[in-house]
Amino acid sequence: MTNRPLILALVLAASLLAKSELVHSELLKPCPVSTHSNILDYEDKALCTRIEVPERNQKDARAITLNVVVLPATTRAKQADPLVLLAGGPGQSVVSVGPSWAGRFENLRKHRDFLLIDQRGTGDSNSLACAEALAPIFDEGDLNGDVDLVLGQQITALQDCLTTLDADPRFYTTIDAAADLEAVRLRLGYPAMNLFGISYGTRIALVFNRLYPDAVRSLLLDAVAPVDMLIPAQVGFDADLAFARITAECDQTPTCQSAFPDLPALLLQAEQRLRDSPNQVVTNPLTGEPQNVTLDPRVINRLLRSALYSRTLRQIIPLAISDAAKGRWQVLAGIADVLSPDASPDDLSLGMMASVLCSEDMSRMNPAPQNGVYFDNALQEVLAGVCPIWPHNPVADDYFLPVVSSVPALLMSGTEDPITPPVYAERALAFLPNGHHLEVVGGAHGVSQLGCLPKLIEGFLKTLRFNTDDAECVQAIQGQPFFSNYAGPFTTAEENKAND
Repeated sequence: MTNRPLILALVLAASLLAKSELVHSELLKPCPVSTHSNILDYEDKALCTRIEVPERNQKDARAITLNVVVLPATTRAKQADPLVLLAGGPGQSVVSVGPSWAGRFENLRKHRDFLLIDQRGTGDSNSLACAEALAPIFDEGDLNGDVDLVLGQQITALQDCLTTLDADPRFYTTIDAAADLEAVRLRLGYPAMNLFGISYGTRIALVFNRLYPDAVRSLLLDAVAPVDMLIPAQVGFDADLAFARITAECDQTPTCQSAFPDLPALLLQAEQRLRDSPNQVVTNPLTGEPQNVTLDPRVINRLLRSALYSRTLRQIIPLAISDAAKGRWQVLAGIADVLSPDASPDDLSLGMMASVLCSEDMSRMNPAPQNGVYFDNALQEVLAGVCPIWPHNPVADDYFLPVVSSVPALLMSGTEDPITPPVYAERALAFLPNGHHLEVVGGAHGVSQLGCLPKLIEGFLKTLRFNTDDAECVQAIQGQPFFSNYAGPFTTAEENKAND
């Protein structure tokens, strides 16, 4: 008699386990090559499904389907809680960037499934990318052209696209995406999840945590964009701060200071050169052929701001500015080619970005762009033109309240980040009592893959605790030296001695 409850409990546990496995086997199937070749090139055991969700929170609302991929844990010592990637943009396809992200954190997949879901409006989840309408603009995109003309073409293309969309863009916000994630979690039978947000993905993680606190085991937030940060508002100012750090570092390095004694003046000189004479000859970095182009002065500004996102491209920014001031455009052309070698409107869903930012951040902002001293606000300029024609509903005021949560959280920032510098992580951390913030000197936009951070993340996921003594290894991550000429980043003997 005394053993009967135990036996019954074991039988019940076994039946529940069987039921959970059955749910997974019913929904998840091997990914088809025809639609998921990118994923299968990385992991041939990847599993896929499509999960139906209502487009709006209303009875009899029409359904849309979400593109869902599971990269199974690679060992038998598997934990039930998955690691969920939440990508940036807004507008990136998680499934598209999933392989490159997963490849950096393969140790984390030893014990956990990786769950990848294309956020509604992106990738293969009822995309709002308007790829067909925007394709002609991308096909012609290079250094050549007028910024205002391209902006006008984008707005016209999006307006034309609205008549062809099988979607209501008003219901493609962060809150809607959070509801989708919870629906997928329940359908797949996962317990509380570990949310790994990058850039805008950190906002989704925080909003989901507020709405579904019992569904979150931990937060990993890299390049933090909290809900009380209006993403477009500080674009120019934060880029100015990142550029000021480059200037200061260059001035403190004899080789760089000697080669580029006044970077701000050189930047203004390059822009003035194009205002005086926009017709220039640019050498194609791939073919070596000279091309006659018309360069808008703002192209310099926007290419450099994009380069600030990358630790690697950041190394050549002083050289690019110096060359441009002398009328040599090859380095800038090379930056443009690296940033978008095969640019496609599918890479970033501009319609989904509009649905999110017009409903959220721009609802609280003056539409007039707030520019910095050296960098303008290209994002706000685009949205100021798009939001009046793009259907959206402003979110409620309480959406912008800081997210308060006791969930264990690990926040990460790069000191050189031109869009989400450490101050935003500190702002979020104030309301996360079980949070820790790692600030990486020399890190740009996205630092979780650098140095010892993957190992620190692995330990944090295992125990949900963080030992600050372990963070000493982060100090070994340093900024990379600037190129002083085409040969590379050389330093003097005095600089090497100082570094020692």
